[in-house]
Amino acid sequence: MSSIAIQDPTRLPQARSLAWQIVRDLAGVAMLAIASLAAGLVINRGSLHPLPIVYQTPEQRFDAELTTLVAAPPFKIAPAATVGLHEFRSAVESKSALILDARPSLFFEQGHVPGALNLARDDFAQDYRHLSLSLKAATDKPIIVYCAGGECHDSRLVANALLSLGFSNVSVFTGGWDAWSAAGMPASTGSVR
Repeated sequence: MSSIAIQDPTRLPQARSLAWQIVRDLAGVAMLAIASLAAGLVINRGSLHPLPIVYQTPEQRFDAELTTLVAAPPFKIAPAATVGLHEFRSAVESKSALILDARPSLFFEQGHVPGALNLARDDFAQDYRHLSLSLKAATDKPIIVYCAGGECHDSRLVANALLSLGFSNVSVFTGGWDAWSAAGMPASTGSVR
């Protein structure tokens, strides 16, 4: 007798049929998963409050919201009130208002209104978080924002962002740093941190 085993010829087609069923079922499950993922993404995208696809920490979400807020087109938000040099000077001298400089920190460090804090439009989220205690302490105090003056709109953007965040007494010194320094008013240098 030979030691070679003879295979059952009916088992080979059954094995192929079983493998084909497994492949077909796996393909169906994969198609169902892809369709579910696509439907979920479409529904999320169309939602009023979509969930982020990539996780963000609360600080990252806050920064993103603040950055979006300060970059909002001016026509979508109510304009802040304006003050002239005389009223601005009086507020600075009497310390009756929180003075905010909306220029980038490089310009702020080279010269700014004495007592001003730097809430730069370019670094709004980071500066806002850094100044949050000072800002919260000034909720009952007027806030006056300035930038370079002239064609500079950073002060208006920062003021409107503050108004959107719930600060009610915010105004803009439209003359800005140019008018302040041209009038020979005192200046401070360096960072205020």
